[in-house]
Amino acid sequence: MKSKGLKKFLSAVLIIFIFFFIISEIFIYKYLKSYGYGTKELPKTTLVYFQLSKGFTVDEEENYSVFIGRHSYIYDDFLNKKGYYKSDQMGLVYSYREENKSYSSDNIHAFSITASNDWCHWFRVYRIGGGYKIEDF
Repeated sequence: MKSKGLKKFLSAVLIIFIFFFIISEIFIYKYLKSYGYGTKELPKTTLVYFQLSKGFTVDEEENYSVFIGRHSYIYDDFLNKKGYYKSDQMGLVYSYREENKSYSSDNIHAFSITASNDWCHWFRVYRIGGGYKIEDF
């Protein structure tokens, strides 16, 4: 008798989990499309949302790259562990310097991260300068 009740309970929990997962995939995909991305980015974005990934690069140019990252995560703690500190902030632009490296001027930085101004619960699109990619960290 107890095993039947436990099976029903576990089945109900599994169904609720699958329902939540499918609904979140639909909403994440909807927002990805509004940013110009699609199903190729969906699995990695889901990992970002469930905090299993720090982010991933979606576009790369010579001096900057664009990546999808966590919505409300500004990467300060993560970059501090990698030897960088936030040296300046102007609105949604965060500039970083390497620790133990001298800079000739106050306005010179190793790289900067610019967060998109668009609000999205599921993820945020960032632009990182200086020729870096999020995977470099």
